[in-house]
Amino acid sequence: MKLETVIEMPDFQRRAKAAMTEAERLALIDFLAANPLAGVLLGGGLRKVRFARTGGGKSGGFRTIHYYKPEVGPVFLVTMFAKNEKSNLSAKEMEYLIQLGEILAAECGERQ
Repeated sequence: MKLETVIEMPDFQRRAKAAMTEAERLALIDFLAANPLAGVLLGGGLRKVRFARTGGGKSGGFRTIHYYKPEVGPVFLVTMFAKNEKSNLSAKEMEYLIQLGEILAAECGERQ
């Protein structure tokens, strides 16, 4: 099985450091490296994955937002939030993150 490279963006790193254990963060990275198309497609290559907290279920866990397009690669872990913080991104946040993803994809270029 081919694993995809996962790049943690600064907002994700900051939020993960405050909310996740190191083991949870590494488990998420391993999961996304093996399953980059996981989660609900939000549009423009942006995906939302529900990720369980240690000792808890997915419903009370984290929501992670990543950007991935197979023709571009790698996986960009953009941000995350706890469900008790908010349940979904606003339309403005989604628009911004899709634009960010497009910029990242343009910088990476298409795979050969």
